[in-house]
Amino acid sequence: MTRSSTSEMRKLVTSFYESDQNQSAFARAHGISKGKLSYWIQKFPREQVTKPAKSNFVSLSADPSTTPTSSRSMHIRLGNGVEIEIPL
Repeated sequence: MTRSSTSEMRKLVTSFYESDQNQSAFARAHGISKGKLSYWIQKFPREQVTKPAKSNFVSLSADPSTTPTSSRSMHIRLGNGVEIEIPL
């Protein structure tokens, strides 16, 4: 393996955690040095790569059948008092 991107190494570390191999065997099987694998394992601890990332996005939906078509809009009020109106 030549110079690798961070995302490629994150995937490789995730594969290592899912494997039953030790670092030496896994590194040899994937054509990288044990030192390089160890470095990236330290950069990406197991809990960082195996848990899904928390998202701050909230899914919103509107039921078009309950709102008159002439005044259809979505209002969003943020915690800091900002209000957003989105015409539908």
